[in-house]
Amino acid sequence: MTDLRDGLDIRPLDAGFGARIFGLAHLPDGRQRAAIQAALDEYAVVAIDGQQLDRAALVAFTRQFGEPVRHQVAEYLAGDNPEVMILSNNFDADGKRLGAPNNGIFWHSDQIHQRVPVNYTLLYGHAVPGEGGDTLFADMRAVLDALPAPIRAKLEGRNVVHSFRASYEKNYIEAEPLTEARRVANPDVPHPAFRTHPATGRKSVYIDPDSAIAVEGLTPAESDETLAFVFDFLERAEFVYRHRWKRGDLVVWDNRCLMHRATSYDETVERRIMWRTQTKGTAPF
Repeated sequence: MTDLRDGLDIRPLDAGFGARIFGLAHLPDGRQRAAIQAALDEYAVVAIDGQQLDRAALVAFTRQFGEPVRHQVAEYLAGDNPEVMILSNNFDADGKRLGAPNNGIFWHSDQIHQRVPVNYTLLYGHAVPGEGGDTLFADMRAVLDALPAPIRAKLEGRNVVHSFRASYEKNYIEAEPLTEARRVANPDVPHPAFRTHPATGRKSVYIDPDSAIAVEGLTPAESDETLAFVFDFLERAEFVYRHRWKRGDLVVWDNRCLMHRATSYDETVERRIMWRTQTKGTAPF
């Protein structure tokens, strides 16, 4: 079914969440921005087709949906536009990586290990592999709706502790080693196991395998068992959308109600350059 809003062709996906958007040939005007925002509130992730953006334009687009914030792993930020993080398997003439390699392979919500995580992430396909390198999204609203009652009861009203260190050591194995100063600056943080979306009022499971290390109030054994169940449960096909990238895709998603992860590709054959931005968020509740 096509949803025409202010010159935009918004097509919901078969996954039960997510939408593709066609017809945007420039930065969105006020009415189009509102239409994209409404689609994000409803579908949680939108893939905007056929964009031709440089990094400055990506930052300008991001600003329409919130204040851009820099990623903490500074060595992969673009020098001309440091709000942009570069993800790439390419090297420069001196053998230095042009961007972060294929990280993000564990399910996660961006910056969930921060006291105030980000709201939206925008990822632009500047150069995409011909095969592989997909992004998977899990609808954590649907996961909560389907969660078995005994597991839901164990998590209801509890916080889950998230660790920056755990996430960093899984994802940035080629980055600078994590210093003691950075560990101190990024302490473990608790967030509600079930997060409420401030715009829609819907609740989602807000737990990820990337950084979640404990459920407060449960014994270590109960905590490990409960987290393992959730991590396995969210993999079910009915909760997941696989985005297969085309060059020029701009994908925007809401970290407050989705988890996502990268899939692998043959880095010896394929070329990949992705530009990533994120917007300032609010504390989960």
